[in-house]
Amino acid sequence: MQQDLHVHRCRAMNTEMETILLSQSEQMSRALEQIVNKWFYAVEHRFSRFLPESELSYLNSHSGRLTLVSGAMAEVLALAEAYRIQTQGIFTPFVYDALHAAGYDQSFEKLDREKATTSDEFSFSLASMTLHSAMKAVQLRTGSHLDLGGIAKGWSAEKLAGRLQRKHGVKRGLVNAGGDVQVWGGSSADEPWYIGISSPWNRDEELAIATLREGSVATSSVWGRRWKDSQHKEQHHLIDPRTMKPGNSDVAQCSIVGDSVIACEIWAKVVCILGLKSGEALLRKHCPRLEALIVSDMGDIHLFAHPHHEKERWEINRIDFFHDITM
Repeated sequence: MQQDLHVHRCRAMNTEMETILLSQSEQMSRALEQIVNKWFYAVEHRFSRFLPESELSYLNSHSGRLTLVSGAMAEVLALAEAYRIQTQGIFTPFVYDALHAAGYDQSFEKLDREKATTSDEFSFSLASMTLHSAMKAVQLRTGSHLDLGGIAKGWSAEKLAGRLQRKHGVKRGLVNAGGDVQVWGGSSADEPWYIGISSPWNRDEELAIATLREGSVATSSVWGRRWKDSQHKEQHHLIDPRTMKPGNSDVAQCSIVGDSVIACEIWAKVVCILGLKSGEALLRKHCPRLEALIVSDMGDIHLFAHPHHEKERWEINRIDFFHDITM
């Protein structure tokens, strides 16, 4: 029986989704496309802050009240809280009001990037929530609101990849949720997957290729989603919870390679917010197996990797600084 890799693309969560899946027939390919479309549609309509009918919007509108949530929402909130603790609060889902204050108050393709307004009338506090896992309920602190954009894409890619393997028997595949990539089985019996990583300033310029048979890659950049406020000041979507304003570190872009795309997505954002020195220290402390390709705001390229992976896993034209993560 002939088996081929089938490519499918759709749009959800304000970005392009892509799957490359091993399929035994055209009929199977069409069935897998429907599964992928339905999955991303359901994820968007559960976790989007831009859709007034989403579950997240409903939860935010009930801030301060004990609210029953779906199993998927309870799972993502529990993960978000665990990563908030692990990253010492640098990752937090409580940046909704800060994003609105910075002018990111509608989906990015609809945002007037030259005329987004900002407000200095917001006061921010360390928002928190109480999770009741047994009854699948959550209570947000009164006045606080959630944005799950920093975890939902990675979660959706990882969950879909697992479901395609376990439930539908897909032995070889790639799920790319807007740059958050989970792969398994290699691109063939003899070849790994080759994941390109672009320059933060020029998406057509490829900086590196990460080579994986199994695992994940996620990239975060302060140049990915930018706009100007009413004072013509540059803004971006990575909020530093210490200031509740767009971060201002010495990292322009961070790509993380590991086993879990959820972890890779979150830690890529954390490093962008913290900067090289503090980001490296926290990454070494909590995730010594993760590897990172970091582009500084000056354009220097830093590779944090196991020495034997420098040539085996990474194809890079230029490395300015190599950091041995085993030391």
